Amino acid sequence: MEEEPESMLEHVELQVVRLSNWMVELREQVGEWCRGSERAQSTVEYALVGALVVIAAAGALTILGGQVNNVFGNISSTLKTAATSSSGH
Repeated sequence: MEEEPESMLEHVELQVVRLSNWMVELREQVGEWCRGSERAQSTVEYALVGALVVIAAAGALTILGGQVNNVFGNISSTLKTAATSSSGH
């Protein structure tokens, strides 16, 4: 039995590992199905890699979304302060 993740990062890492394992199994099954067609197999492999990239990016945005929002909020506040102080001259 697997341990429960303690943080959001561990949860995302666990999901990526599970997805990777699933993709390996799927690739093997598709490979058997497309044994005679290298082009079809390559297309499926690219699609699987693309799906993994999208899922990893979504996980990263979920984890880092609040931090990115704070950075842009700070930039916005700084620009507003600079605009206000420069218009007072």
